[in-house]
Amino acid sequence: MNNNLFSYSESIVHSLCKEIEFIKIRSKNINISLKNCQNKSLSKRLMLELDKLNKSRQKILTISETMLKTNSKDLSLEFLLEITKRSNHFQQI
Repeated sequence: MNNNLFSYSESIVHSLCKEIEFIKIRSKNINISLKNCQNKSLSKRLMLELDKLNKSRQKILTISETMLKTNSKDLSLEFLLEITKRSNHFQQI
């Protein structure tokens, strides 16, 4: 039973890491687009998307902190928390 739980938690951590990487890359691309954008409507849509990405990142941060509290010796959870925190600077314009 523990092996199934371990595999399941690894899968969750892996999925969250992939999601954070997507958020980081997409946020970076949006910021580049915003710097060059001349259209107010497009800028507004990009800002809304950036805001949604930031909310998703915040949710993942909360999840990773909660998971780490329950299992403080899990390196994969520490890694997830670290990359989630580092992704924050891509959210800013």
